[in-house]
Amino acid sequence: MAHIVLCLPALPSHAAVHGTLGRALASRGHRVTMVGSTGFAPLAARERLPHLALGGSEPDLHGAGLVRTLLATAQATALWVRCGPDLLGRAAPDLVIADQAEPGASLAAEAAGLPSATLASALPMDRDDAIPPPFVDWPYQDGESGMRRNRGGWRVADALMMLQSRALAKGCRDHGLPRRDRISDWISSDLDLRQMVPELDFPHELAAGAAPVGPLRDGGDETLDIEPDGRPIVFASLGTLQGGRRHLLGAIASAVEGTGVRLLLAHAGGLTDAQVRALPGRPEARVLWPQQAVLARAAACVTHAGMNTALDCVAARVPMLAVPLAFEQPATAARLAHHGVARVVAPRRATADHLRAALQEVLADVAMRAALSDRATALSAAGGVGRAADLVERMLSANVPTAQSMGAVA
Repeated sequence: MAHIVLCLPALPSHAAVHGTLGRALASRGHRVTMVGSTGFAPLAARERLPHLALGGSEPDLHGAGLVRTLLATAQATALWVRCGPDLLGRAAPDLVIADQAEPGASLAAEAAGLPSATLASALPMDRDDAIPPPFVDWPYQDGESGMRRNRGGWRVADALMMLQSRALAKGCRDHGLPRRDRISDWISSDLDLRQMVPELDFPHELAAGAAPVGPLRDGGDETLDIEPDGRPIVFASLGTLQGGRRHLLGAIASAVEGTGVRLLLAHAGGLTDAQVRALPGRPEARVLWPQQAVLARAAACVTHAGMNTALDCVAARVPMLAVPLAFEQPATAARLAHHGVARVVAPRRATADHLRAALQEVLADVAMRAALSDRATALSAAGGVGRAADLVERMLSANVPTAQSMGAVA
């Protein structure tokens, strides 16, 4: 059987997606290895997959702002460009699957002469004038005026990503590759797995190789160890990187206090026990909850609009109150609002009163539940991890699959 290497940034949410795919491929007899920076080892261990260290460590992005994120992104790509080709060449896998968010890994695979695919754990980095860049909260705007706006947004995005572009350009020079210095240049045209499905994205034409498979989940054995008490459950989670925002978590707890709702709150280790006890209304707070098990019983979710949580909510038909905080979350939230499955509140407006009013609207919105039902059906039809593994195996056997053959896999 094949040796498959998964290359990705040291981010828990991305590791969970790649880990699910990796375990599915391993269950079919393939040898699967994760590759990441030195700091990635604990994430690989959590996903129960072997790990090869790239060398060096990626900066910590917990609570990171824009400037720190841009610097960290460029540093991580430079590390892949510098160390990746040699490591992948020595590992000699049959296939490299690189996270879309780390184009340096795709460059490293090409420099090592290895076949590669990509996987969009988060919002796909499609460069298309029909849609805004995946870093802004702009709503969808059709026609020429929307395209002009989007082109301007892409120019700004290019300027912000200049340091990463320079790292990619240097990698191309150093390894004798044609210059490609944008993330979108390194999305595979052979196989680009993506969790996002068209039914939740803005309307645009998918690129060659795009394979929307929906959420990559094990279907797992999660259980929720709490007894029902007759109150509707609201789940609140701001993700693993931004999840410890004490002020916002306090505002969420205040918004729910006295409303007859049972709040289950995940703080990602960002609160001490004393801070948890001081939260208004005494919510049931943990570092992490078994998310899919909670959502199976939830009436609504307050979320940062991270891709994994958003897709889990849609799959469970749970309406969302989205408070996007960083990275591509504002753009994901804009798409959720476009399809009527979330109400969006900007962080600067996320006071207890505003959140309470928005949450009551979400809980009472019948149209939102109908929209969720349609999108949940689309997610299920996309095929999930089973279809993703099928497509990987098809690429391994055919080497260069066509878009038509990929679409034929059910």
